[in-house]
Amino acid sequence: MQKKRVYVCCGSGIATSTVIAKKVKEVLEKNHIPYDLKQYTVQQISSKVRTLKPDIIISSTMVSGDVLDVPVVLGRSFLTGIKKEETIEEILAVLKD
Repeated sequence: MQKKRVYVCCGSGIATSTVIAKKVKEVLEKNHIPYDLKQYTVQQISSKVRTLKPDIIISSTMVSGDVLDVPVVLGRSFLTGIKKEETIEEILAVLKD
C-alpha cells in the first residue's frame, strides 16, 4: 500500500495539532496504514494542498480555505475523547479507499 499523505492542522500548527498528530499516528500504525504526516496551521493548509495534495486533512477547527476535494475530518475528539471512535472510523473510511 502506498503511503497516505495526512495533514494535521490547528490554529498555531504546534500544540493542538501535535496532540492530534500523535493520536492519529497511533491509529494508522494500529491499522497498518503507511503514512506521511505533516503539521500546519489552518491558515497554511489551502496553499499546502495546492502544492502537494494530501489524502486527508485532520483539523482541530473548521478549515475555511479552499482545500479542493480533499476530505476534512474534525479531530477535536482526540482532545476531548467525545465520539473519538466515530472520528477514527471516519479517518479509516477515507484512507482505506
